[in-house]
Amino acid sequence: MKNPDIFAHALEQLQSLPRHVVLAILHPDFHGQNRLLAQPLADSAAKAVFINLAVPDLPLTSLMTLLKEAFSAQLGVALPAHVSPADSAAALARIMAEQGGVTLIIGAYDYARQGEATPFIQALVPQLREGSRLILGTRELPMPLFGSPELRQHTAIVPINPDKMMLDYVRLSDKKVLEVRALGPGRVLINGRLISHWDGVLPRTLFFYFVDRGMTTRDEIFQTFWPNLNTREATNVFHVTKRKISEILGTDLTVYWSGFYRISPELELHYDVVKFAEAVQNAAVATDDEALVLLHNAIDLYRGPLLSTLEQTWIAQRRAELAGSYAEALAVLARLYAKRNAQHNALGFFLRAAAANPQREDLVRHIMELYHKTGRPAEALEVFDRLAGELKRSLEVEPDPQTQALAAAIRASL
Repeated sequence: MKNPDIFAHALEQLQSLPRHVVLAILHPDFHGQNRLLAQPLADSAAKAVFINLAVPDLPLTSLMTLLKEAFSAQLGVALPAHVSPADSAAALARIMAEQGGVTLIIGAYDYARQGEATPFIQALVPQLREGSRLILGTRELPMPLFGSPELRQHTAIVPINPDKMMLDYVRLSDKKVLEVRALGPGRVLINGRLISHWDGVLPRTLFFYFVDRGMTTRDEIFQTFWPNLNTREATNVFHVTKRKISEILGTDLTVYWSGFYRISPELELHYDVVKFAEAVQNAAVATDDEALVLLHNAIDLYRGPLLSTLEQTWIAQRRAELAGSYAEALAVLARLYAKRNAQHNALGFFLRAAAANPQREDLVRHIMELYHKTGRPAEALEVFDRLAGELKRSLEVEPDPQTQALAAAIRASL
């Protein structure tokens, strides 16, 4: 189950945008894009036109054809024949205003040929009158649109939630924004630009090591990456690799100060592992209501085992540590729902926690009790049998007496 507040939060942000914000871009990491795009269409009091781009690298002429067909079919309005992007933008803005304000929705905007679509959007947005709005669904932020200060005044990204790594690239700080997702296969963006080529495994691995450590010494780096090289050889490889990282990012990742390599103060770092750990830690001292929000944030951030596409000893150690925190976050969330008598929610999170840590008998007992309470004793016993098989296979032991007694009681009730 997803955090039930995510969509409501996004919808509230979209509906509360100031009238002068005429361009709304849905954040690529928001998984409810299609549902959110449907909201203006469901409003019977509003005029909305929707198109969805289904072919990658769609030229502007094809985009305009789709718009012409959609305005004709959905509003009964004829757009003029294709002219220059500036003239097309002016005509579209005028027609949207004449209709008393139209919400134009474009899904999968990243499929448009950006070199052609960007000038068109840049020409259209400043001409849109209050009451009209352009909403773009996209799987990649259209960063060229943010280059114009004038355009940014009329633009918003929805939803914005730094706790979930949904950043506001419209209002960037003076620093370069480094967005690092290590929970899962590993994904890095610098000022919204995805880093897709690392020139080998070593620069990518060293990059994540720097970010994860935050502060480290040269000796620690050498011991982790080149324990079998002498100092001179390790130093050469280290500096070559560090220089490659700077070239890939277009800026220096680290500075050296007082014997430590630290993340450069010129960077604004957003790291999902730090946000995940902080959410779990803060939940431990929060009220139940606050803990629910924090733990949902943590679970949403955990998109898989740490750096699942890389293998190194330090990664494996951190991976196991974070996986344990994830399993505990699921278990605590399940207990909070059980405390509120939300049995189905509690059962779902206990099942996820047990899947992450199949040898934890306390989790299995909670699952068995919830299955039994909800009239599913046979499934409770199936869970017990799986636990017994896991313990026998991995540890050569049987479930403890408390778990066996619970299974016997459930079996007797059949």
